[in-house]
Amino acid sequence: MALRKEDLAFEKLSLLVSQLSAPFDAAVKRGRVWAIANQAGVTSQAGLSATTPVLTLANPIGSGVRGKLWYASASIDVAFATAATIYLAAGAWHQTPVTGTLTTAQRNLKLGASGPMSAIRCFLAATLPAAPVAIDILGAAGTGAITVPLILPPLGRWYNGAVSIEEGTNLSVQTSAASGTNGLWTAFFYEEEDK
Repeated sequence: MALRKEDLAFEKLSLLVSQLSAPFDAAVKRGRVWAIANQAGVTSQAGLSATTPVLTLANPIGSGVRGKLWYASASIDVAFATAATIYLAAGAWHQTPVTGTLTTAQRNLKLGASGPMSAIRCFLAATLPAAPVAIDILGAAGTGAITVPLILPPLGRWYNGAVSIEEGTNLSVQTSAASGTNGLWTAFFYEEEDK
């Protein structure tokens, strides 16, 4: 029986999906992947700010781990006052630690796994040692009524571990203009590996 071109295309796609998901699945099985999301909507600052970013991952100096970002997302349920870009922002290495309101809402994605909590710190309201820079665009927000569309998909991106969260660095979701009041929701999936 001869294979058709359509069959070959499907086989290639299946193989590609399998190859991309295998490292993530293996990391989850090892109990080294965590998820964190806002448990309530947050109002973002205007612009790339060192003050109270929406959600921050910070790898403290001396943690002994390297973080690998797998996924980042944002969702909007209150219209912005002015159009805005939603960034994934990175803070360069700094000796001063990130401070602020820690959250314990992160969960190991090997649900039910026992063991140590994440060495990377998750902040709901952080003070960064310096303003970060945008390294990716998650999406944009407008001023129109968000109650009109039937669905508002999250603005997310898979990074597949390509962003390395080294000791003394941080990642946060930031916006070019302030979000609607308590209207921005964000999430990260990240892995830790021993250095």
